[in-house]
Amino acid sequence: MKKNIILSVVCGVIAMANLTSCSDFLQVTASNQKEMDNSFTTYDELRLATAYLYMKPWYEFQGTRMMLMADARGNNVYGDNNNEQGAAPYCLFTDKPNTPGLAEAWNSLYIVVTQADYIINDYAPRGRMFFDEKLANSCEGEARFMRAAAYYFLASFWHDVPLMENPLEHTTAFNLAPTRFEDIIRYGIRDLEYAVTYLPLADTEGRVTRYSALGMLARYYVTLAAYARGGHCTQSTLEYYEASSSNDLAEKLYGLAKKAAGEVLTGQDRYGLMEDYEEIFRVQNNNCKEVLFALQPLQGVDSWGMGNNCGSNFCSYSQLLNGLSAYNGNYISYDFLRMLVNSGGRSRLRGNVLCPGEFYDYIGTHTEEGGWYAGYRDGQKGKGVENGRKTAFKKQVVGSAEDTGGIAISGNSGFCTPMLRMAEVCLLYVEACMGTKDELSDRDALQYYDDVRRRAYRLEFEDPNFQYYPKQSLSRDDLMKEYRMEFFLEGLWWPTLVRRSFYDMKWVTEFINNELVIMTENEEGEPVRSDEWDSNRWYGYTYSVVDTATDRAAFSSDSPRQSDGARLAMRATHTPLADGDYVHSQTSDDNVWAFSYPQAESTRNPLLDTAPIVYDFNK
Repeated sequence: MKKNIILSVVCGVIAMANLTSCSDFLQVTASNQKEMDNSFTTYDELRLATAYLYMKPWYEFQGTRMMLMADARGNNVYGDNNNEQGAAPYCLFTDKPNTPGLAEAWNSLYIVVTQADYIINDYAPRGRMFFDEKLANSCEGEARFMRAAAYYFLASFWHDVPLMENPLEHTTAFNLAPTRFEDIIRYGIRDLEYAVTYLPLADTEGRVTRYSALGMLARYYVTLAAYARGGHCTQSTLEYYEASSSNDLAEKLYGLAKKAAGEVLTGQDRYGLMEDYEEIFRVQNNNCKEVLFALQPLQGVDSWGMGNNCGSNFCSYSQLLNGLSAYNGNYISYDFLRMLVNSGGRSRLRGNVLCPGEFYDYIGTHTEEGGWYAGYRDGQKGKGVENGRKTAFKKQVVGSAEDTGGIAISGNSGFCTPMLRMAEVCLLYVEACMGTKDELSDRDALQYYDDVRRRAYRLEFEDPNFQYYPKQSLSRDDLMKEYRMEFFLEGLWWPTLVRRSFYDMKWVTEFINNELVIMTENEEGEPVRSDEWDSNRWYGYTYSVVDTATDRAAFSSDSPRQSDGARLAMRATHTPLADGDYVHSQTSDDNVWAFSYPQAESTRNPLLDTAPIVYDFNK
């Protein structure tokens, strides 16, 4: 970690926050750490410190960095031949320790950890001296939830990472060796178990609750279960969970995940799936019933780090607001677009990308046609089809100030980015029920998968001739496809791939390297190759026709198919570890589990490149 990052927190970025608007718990300002002796003597003061954890600390991670690391790396984003800028290095596996964005993501996540540490170590204990211990415990639970959320991404993207419990100890000696992956995951589980115990069942809109912690706990449990399933957990973890073998440990952890997710699904009535996927991502529906945890930007402010600029990062948002083109260098990959068009459901397609032919009556309301026609020049149907374009992102694009009642301003959409949704809890429950098997036929569990999938087809159900067939059994590949389509640009796809790689590295590397072959049956029962997993993230493609009868686009690839021998120029590999080896990456293609540590961090902290250490859970 950068020394200046830690010092900036020590100097009191959040220490004593003052309320500036009684109507919004996130309206805070900062003062100095030195005021600690006079601070946190009331519950309100401590709540203001935890409120800040929903905003600025995440800012550098939540935008393009989260998308690039999770979706560009995972074949969901088109990558051109420029291998130095934007999404291209991540798409093409040419990113290096000094690739732009890597250090910013790392630093942002450690700011979350550091600020949570101060609340856990200093502010909450001080609060217990002055007011009800249960209230202080709930604030600590909030901080522990945030710390676990940050460590999940750190471990998913870098595997072994430094575990920092007391930032003050590292202001003079800030070198830290990484802690091994399984201990980071167990550490996060411990934080979340505390949060489950002390967070309230309900709270102010936007704040996390016991059910948020249970959902995040399910995410952690299935991750450690997958790691155990691959035989990677050490004896200490087996002993802690009283497991007789790696497979036994995996089943126990899947059982814990099922229990945690199941309580969220059946034990409350505050949260539930939204009826329309697209509606989740409208700023008017911030903190809707589906969202268990979201980042909370301040609406109407242009201060750096306090808003949400994801929309402007994902497409030419400022131009879109003015009724011009909505396209720049970030596009969905050809095969993923084809998967969404063929299998994703129209509501989910519309919510994720600006698919040519789709009309948005809530974006561009100030234009001559009263809405936005994706795929047409300037979003206006009368001006004809855009030629030679690819499909831009829709998620996080909420519209202009006119479209949003003044919520969205230049550089800040005001949208609360979901980081944990009920749809994920549904799929985590299904994954937990599937366990170490690769197929599931339990109808009770399949109902949650079906709820997510049916929701994506809401618009099709308006057609009385539409036929929908619930799955009678579910394969691992079916579940992976649902994760991929449901959580585009939400930071979860690469961690989901990594999770599978713990026990099925062959599938993951073949998918990454454009070599995955999945066979299905045609109507005659004959084996045929499915083309939905071709992973052609580097294939150029265009749409040239919008069917006037259906207003839908026809897409074509201008590159050869995989079956014609196409291969990626850069290939990702992953060498199995021998005893005593550890996972550190210097080039992006040498293993699946770990991104390279940011160059500036390795330079400042030489211990970062040493073997991971074991965390002592008994201290």
